[in-house]
Amino acid sequence: MDVIRHPGDATKGPEDRFSGDVWLWPRIGATANVEVRNVLFTPGSRSAWHRHPAGQVLHVTEGVGLLGFRSGEVQEIRAGDTVVCHPGEEHWHGAGPATFMTHIAVTDGPTQWQEHVTQEEYQG
Repeated sequence: MDVIRHPGDATKGPEDRFSGDVWLWPRIGATANVEVRNVLFTPGSRSAWHRHPAGQVLHVTEGVGLLGFRSGEVQEIRAGDTVVCHPGEEHWHGAGPATFMTHIAVTDGPTQWQEHVTQEEYQG
């Protein structure tokens, strides 16, 4: 068993994976295949399109966010909501246009990053 004391401070998300100001806390838990991370999205910020070959679970802890699908559908997500991203499902997630959003991301395996989400895609 490992006990990880305060692992460090948040860092700004890389520009090739996020639009706007997104802050990532160091991994708050991990095994050989699973990573747990807390992510803060500022208003209007979002991830690029991506997928997880083995899936991902997001649990919104604060604020209001948006979740987008390749079909063009955009759903609102709020504090207390849990999202299950199925293996290989292309998606993006981020804050609403006028609110912050924080979620805990539990990712199984690697993330396959793709292109940035356009403003039209963000607005649905």
